[in-house]
Amino acid sequence: MSNVFSDLDPAIRAIFADERQPHGAIAPPIATSSTFAFATHADLAARYRGETSAPIYSRTENPTVRLLEEKLALLEGGEDAIALGSGMAAITSAVLALVRSGDRIVAIRNSYSDAHRFFDLMLPRLGVQTSYVDANDPLALQAAIRGARLFYFESPSSYVFDCVDIEYLARIARIAGAITLFDNSFASPMRQNPLLHGIDLVVHSMSKYLSGHSDVVAGCVVGSHALIGAIRTGVSPFLGSKLSAFEAWLVLRGLRTLPIRIEAHERSAAVVAAALAELPQVTRVLRPGVSAPLPHTLRGAGGLMTVEFDETVDIPTFCDALQVFRLAVSWGGFESLALPADIVVRPPEPYSRHQPQGITKRMVRLFIGLEGAEVLRADLLNAITTATKDG
Repeated sequence: MSNVFSDLDPAIRAIFADERQPHGAIAPPIATSSTFAFATHADLAARYRGETSAPIYSRTENPTVRLLEEKLALLEGGEDAIALGSGMAAITSAVLALVRSGDRIVAIRNSYSDAHRFFDLMLPRLGVQTSYVDANDPLALQAAIRGARLFYFESPSSYVFDCVDIEYLARIARIAGAITLFDNSFASPMRQNPLLHGIDLVVHSMSKYLSGHSDVVAGCVVGSHALIGAIRTGVSPFLGSKLSAFEAWLVLRGLRTLPIRIEAHERSAAVVAAALAELPQVTRVLRPGVSAPLPHTLRGAGGLMTVEFDETVDIPTFCDALQVFRLAVSWGGFESLALPADIVVRPPEPYSRHQPQGITKRMVRLFIGLEGAEVLRADLLNAITTATKDG
């Protein structure tokens, strides 16, 4: 008998295949136990010697979390994955597992703001320095990455959604001997698989698309057995940055609808972006495929965009006039969200050199949810009309 799963798209196969549960259960069980017993002294001794992979304690391994990790590795095309308590736990655990005192890392300027703060506040205490670079400047990148231990970047980048050639950057980093750490939260594994293009480690904020319901804070790292093993044994047990079994179960639930949710977000976002681009009050719509061509590694633009208004639009009035969009950070759930840059952009903290590039106080980041394109378009047009000073 042929295996019908073998003919499916790899992402669909990763989400749905090999999920037969005890007693014919459709949903996987939630292993809430904190500790796990062994039948014999020999079984326990074998586990401590690393000869078996049976769970011991949920701070380090849990059956529900492990099922999620296996699916994440399949989704991204990696050998292994580790699920952690937040996207920042994923970033910090990966970095701390790889760098030592005296090392230097390179990061792009427009990446997640709390990652920059971690680089600038915490890493110097450990004797690790960070250089920031424009990833679209090959000469500057080649100069910066020489002698670096790690290269951290994302594409599209935060808020302004600049794209880079990740295959080219991975090649530069490999020649320089630097490990690449890539945040793929924007695209999700449904739209981009950096490991297949030469990246060493991929991180996700699973609070976003992967869970998809705004009820989970979680993160993960995907990569080779060796690199994930360095995180699993060398950092994660001591930081206690574990993911709970219940949150892992919620992400597993979210993965089941990930393909159709991504498609729905993108369809509505395309309608909204086209409508906004035609308005005289809008100076720019920043979205891959609109403000710049999609790179060949990116198979879709998702539901995020940033709109920049001219001086006729009062940003606070626009935000307050929104009825369907909610004012909130994060994104990736069912609901549409707006985040004004006049609040996000602020002077850098004394300890941080984080300087966002290309972000102006006339910008508002929009996440296009699942309420329907026409409803969202009407909500935005009404808010813009209300906020236009001469209107």
